[in-house]
Amino acid sequence: MDLLSYAKTIAERIEAHSVQAKIPVAICIIDIHGNTVLKHRMNGAPAFSLELSERKAYTSALVGLRTTELSPMVQPGQPLFPLMGVAGGRFCSMGGGAPLHIDGQLVAGIGISGGTVEQDVDILEAGLHEPVATDTLDMKFEVVVLPVSDVERAKRFYADLGWRLDIDYAGTNNYRVIQFTPPGSGCSVIFGSNLTTAAHGSLQGLHLIVSDIEAACADLRRRGIAVSEPFHDPVGIFHHASASDLAAGPNPQRKSYASYASFSDPDGNGWVFQEITARLTGHIEDDDESFTPELTDVVRRAEAAARRSAAADGRAAA
Repeated sequence: MDLLSYAKTIAERIEAHSVQAKIPVAICIIDIHGNTVLKHRMNGAPAFSLELSERKAYTSALVGLRTTELSPMVQPGQPLFPLMGVAGGRFCSMGGGAPLHIDGQLVAGIGISGGTVEQDVDILEAGLHEPVATDTLDMKFEVVVLPVSDVERAKRFYADLGWRLDIDYAGTNNYRVIQFTPPGSGCSVIFGSNLTTAAHGSLQGLHLIVSDIEAACADLRRRGIAVSEPFHDPVGIFHHASASDLAAGPNPQRKSYASYASFSDPDGNGWVFQEITARLTGHIEDDDESFTPELTDVVRRAEAAARRSAAADGRAAA
């Protein structure tokens, strides 16, 4: 396994345990040469946690020890006491750092920070040793089957969009499978012959997430494809079905999730661009103005309800 893949796996485990413990953390992984492999701060983790996680990772990568094991060695009078004064203060003996090995060889160090030292150590050790148990299997939405009447026309249209052609298979009995994937998407579309009984053009509201709504519209027009002007919903949560409830132009403050544009394929299957510049994670910081007031209020109320439910569960268990 390559180091980056390993780092991502470990980071995902730690984030899962962090969510389970309700303690957001920052995670950093640094290789034995001092190069950063991965660095990430979860929503809600203190701002200083990123620097601490980096120092812990650096220490474990270069010393090859857990930072909890290093702590007694760097006390006054101990052999490694001078260590804390070198490398511009990058070494750290707070718990929450550990060496990472692949096939028995030291390759990097990981550091996390966000809770107390004891909480950081517990989350780190849990992530290093055991994946979080879960009662559900992953279910990744990866394919949409489009009902089209003219397969070749549809193929030309989606190729003109600049999407990647993954499959074009022709079998017997007029069986045809074509798959396209939008740039950067984890979900593909499939259309062809003898694939669906849905009416041609009956799929609506297929959303494509873009970082710049106006650039996305300009790209389609450059390709000769008709697309609406950007629009927004004054309510700010999601767009209504009726055009009478929508307003022209992108969201005036360009809030994330709040600007849209639409276009259709030749059969009438309807697509919507949605501009997202910041992602919701279930927590919005007090000074975060990335989202509309309506969406921010909904998320914060949901988070407060979840906290009340967790507190009630804790009292019941006690």
